[in-house]
Amino acid sequence: MRRFYAFVLLFGVALGGGGPYIAAAQEPEAPQEAPAEEPAATPRPSPQTRSEALAAGLQRQLEAAAQLQLGDEDKFLALWHPANTAKARGVLVIVPSEGETADWPRAIGPLRRGLPEHGWHTLSLTPADPALSPGPRSPAPEVPAAEEKSETEEDAEPGTAVPQPAAAQTTSAGYLPEQTAATDNDESTPPTQAERDTPPPTHAERMLARLDAAIEHARSLQASTIVLIGHGTGAYWASQYLAQLQPKDVGQLVVIDPRAPLQGEQPLESYLATLPAAIGDFYTGTGAAANQQALQRRNAARRAGHPDYRLLALPGLTGDRNTEQEQLVRRVRGWLERKPPQ
Repeated sequence: MRRFYAFVLLFGVALGGGGPYIAAAQEPEAPQEAPAEEPAATPRPSPQTRSEALAAGLQRQLEAAAQLQLGDEDKFLALWHPANTAKARGVLVIVPSEGETADWPRAIGPLRRGLPEHGWHTLSLTPADPALSPGPRSPAPEVPAAEEKSETEEDAEPGTAVPQPAAAQTTSAGYLPEQTAATDNDESTPPTQAERDTPPPTHAERMLARLDAAIEHARSLQASTIVLIGHGTGAYWASQYLAQLQPKDVGQLVVIDPRAPLQGEQPLESYLATLPAAIGDFYTGTGAAANQQALQRRNAARRAGHPDYRLLALPGLTGDRNTEQEQLVRRVRGWLERKPPQ
């Protein structure tokens, strides 16, 4: 009898200890949750350059009638001011210096608004920003080569059809091409090899392209006279434009405190000395360096035998900016209305 109770006790212990394992084995496994898809990163817009930010400020301040968008691929803001006379003398294309706007308070804005009172249309440009010119294009992502056989094809028995994705089945079923063909406006299309091999335009190319777009706009108005006015580095780009392209319908050039940019190809005086156009060289003679540079430009023009080059000093007055800018407008107006030498 004691053996029987001992056997029952051992059997109960064994049965009670194995119960949890049996119950655990019978419980179904919890389904694994698929990992949540991370939201696609939205591309950040490229930051505005300094010239673009300043141009956007002008667009908010000035009336829409004065604003023009010139250029093809490199769009830029230009400000137009018609002549306030019955018959216009011509078009003045004004090129600001680096870091300035098309309505800069020094030289650019006063000339843009003041000379139309004396019969001149004015068209002032937004200069390109040299610090943030377009860099080299990023290489296109490499497309991995297709494998000879996928794992599904290797595991399939001979003679059995391999299941295809839904997109492939739709295409092979003969549905309409427009449902499967990629659109022409697909932004994910990588650039072609020719586009990757084409270097981006340099700062000089961008500036000369903007000048060319402005001259073309002036030509479309059938102006009798086209004059280029450059301030600071804008005078350098205007001189280089005339020296390289030699447009016959641009007969005069006005440079105001001209200077060469850091990436200038040649000295400024080498361009001025060879130009056939009449040149009015205005400079503020308040420093030894400015006087020395002005003498270099004048001497280069004399050695080249330039027929119509004039160096005009603008002495500083009492520090009144408005008075100085009014004097600049009067001096430039007087030079434009002068009689050229015979």
